[in-house]
Amino acid sequence: MPHSPLLPAALWQGITCEWLWVYHGIAPRVLMWSQEITVPAGLFFVESGGVKIRVGKIETEVPEGYAFFSAPGLRQQWFQPKTRLLSVGFRSLWPEGLPVYLTGLNSALPTEEIKDLHLATRRLFREIHGQQKRVSYAKATEVADRELKDWAMQEAAFRTWFAHYVRTLDQQGIKPMNRPGAGDRRLQHLHRWLQAAPLNRPLDLEEAAQRVNLTSRRVHELLKQELGMTAQRYQERRRLELARQRLTHEDTALKEIAFALGFRHPPHFTAWFRRHAGMTPTAFREGLGLEGA
Repeated sequence: MPHSPLLPAALWQGITCEWLWVYHGIAPRVLMWSQEITVPAGLFFVESGGVKIRVGKIETEVPEGYAFFSAPGLRQQWFQPKTRLLSVGFRSLWPEGLPVYLTGLNSALPTEEIKDLHLATRRLFREIHGQQKRVSYAKATEVADRELKDWAMQEAAFRTWFAHYVRTLDQQGIKPMNRPGAGDRRLQHLHRWLQAAPLNRPLDLEEAAQRVNLTSRRVHELLKQELGMTAQRYQERRRLELARQRLTHEDTALKEIAFALGFRHPPHFTAWFRRHAGMTPTAFREGLGLEGA
């Protein structure tokens, strides 16, 4: 198997990793397909029960004793009753803001074939959560104050785990995503612009077009080519992801979250969230909609 290309220092020093969770617990919603949700990169081991993942028209069954490598993007998921998962979620990005890994993921493998990664994941859970045997997705994603030494130890634990993850993907022939070349600078600028676009006002493709000296129609085509969806739909997914994060981690009043996301009236936010998530923000906040995997 050919070796991965060497990364110059200026590149690997610019890679960012954001560790989102490691949890070990029972999937909360069963025997029903979720709405299409935005998920980060990740990995989960099915210790009991079973999971189905649907990405576009492709459906993958992940039975007990298998692991699933998640690609960042959109998907639906379905759980058998009493499905217990050991799961890690994270974001890993090139300096341009594009995922380090994308193609070759959304695949299932027997846990027996990736024993080292399974052991590394169990070890990560112990190092993050100590003597706890079970930690739910909601608990694992809580943002709490920490001392610097605790943050440093957990950061080191995640990076050690990530080394096992990268090594496993390499063994499976899954390589990092090709970075844009010099001819794709406009696409890089568009991607950064879209990631930074405020969620409390409509997208202005004319503004993006002026920045990269393209027509608004060409901007629309490039973004759809990269994202697999329109810029407006991508913006809605960003808005939904942020709404879910804030409802999970904050006690902020719904009207404040609604205003920050561009809704003038809370009922409009509630109707929008119900349409996309299948339940009201209040029901989600009470724990009925936590679907991490």
